[in-house]
Amino acid sequence: MEADGIFVYGSLREGGRNHAWLMRTNPEGLTGAHVPGRLFHLPATGFPAVVPLEEPPLAPPGPGWVAGAFAGYEDEAALANALDDLDQLEDVEGGLFERIVLPVVLDSGHRYGAWVYVFPPDRLPRLEREGVELTTGDWKEYLGD
Repeated sequence: MEADGIFVYGSLREGGRNHAWLMRTNPEGLTGAHVPGRLFHLPATGFPAVVPLEEPPLAPPGPGWVAGAFAGYEDEAALANALDDLDQLEDVEGGLFERIVLPVVLDSGHRYGAWVYVFPPDRLPRLEREGVELTTGDWKEYLGD
């Protein structure tokens, strides 16, 4: 699956403390969207983490879907530049997050591929111990923190 943009679900969303970082990458627009996964809030660090899942049988929103926003870019070069910038914030090189392509369903119902910063499934036991699973799939209550 190819990626057409970036899906953000935490502090990069509108209202989040790192939203300006996303905006400096010059996305063409942002729209509400969902990706398949489990969402956790990490109280010790104040940020969320998604563990990817297979796409649920029922359309979002609902169990197995994470809410956020899809950021689109003018072309592949603009998307690559944005990813280079955001990889620093998400500490991809240091191994904090990894960046993968997941299916994204826009609020309009359109489907694309999107780059998403996730925790790998082998970290799930740690997340279940140290994090708070957000069964709503939405981190919006923490955006102002």
